[in-house]
Amino acid sequence: MILAIALAAALAPSDVVAVRATDYAIALPAQIPAGLVTFSFENNGSEPHYVRFVRIAAGRSTADFVAWQKAGGAIPEWLESSGGVGPLAPGLKEEFTISLAAGKYIALCSYPSKDGGAPHLEKGMYAPVDVGPSVSGAKPPAEDLTLTMHDHGFQLTAPISGGPARWRIHNNGSEPHQALIVRLPEGVTEWQERTWLNGGRAPRSGIPVGGIVELDADADAWIAVDLKAGQYILICSMLEQEGRHFDLGMIYRFTIE
Repeated sequence: MILAIALAAALAPSDVVAVRATDYAIALPAQIPAGLVTFSFENNGSEPHYVRFVRIAAGRSTADFVAWQKAGGAIPEWLESSGGVGPLAPGLKEEFTISLAAGKYIALCSYPSKDGGAPHLEKGMYAPVDVGPSVSGAKPPAEDLTLTMHDHGFQLTAPISGGPARWRIHNNGSEPHQALIVRLPEGVTEWQERTWLNGGRAPRSGIPVGGIVELDADADAWIAVDLKAGQYILICSMLEQEGRHFDLGMIYRFTIE
């Protein structure tokens, strides 16, 4: 069932943007400032959800997006992915900071649903948002560690520890990359998670706990995480002709005691 999209009032430039996911809708302000903006994303649904921001090119409109979404087909060139929060299991939240250029955007989730795998986007999980014309005066937040993404690997300035922490993520590569954080419950291996990310039909064994869905080359983002004890992988599942980026070495394994 397609649920209604809730849109709050326009946001003052100094505020944190609250984004709420349910099954299957995204609620956020109808207008936010351009520039550096912090989002607080919370999954209030019963399935994992993420939020990706896509910018609509000049000369196109939200109506064009809706028409494409209903018709299906390849992602059109006039939709530009602009990053977002990685999938979160139900009940989790993450703070995410990124710079957005002024323009018309769609916030969406295309996570596969548990009732057959249809993307949540097909169930109506998207919401329009105008960025600008006001400009945020926010400064980059202080970080506890820096995660640098390369073609194809991760580099950290400090070990990943449990509890609240803020990461600065920088893409030093030549193409977009992801930094998805997945907890592996006892008895679950990274190979089960890699199989699922490659399109396996089995239920997902790993638990998604955030990160970022995409970051352009030479761009920065910040996330605030609160990781509990357990086994984890940090992974990029972007696909190119040579294969998934994690198959090319873009995976980092860590444990929190």
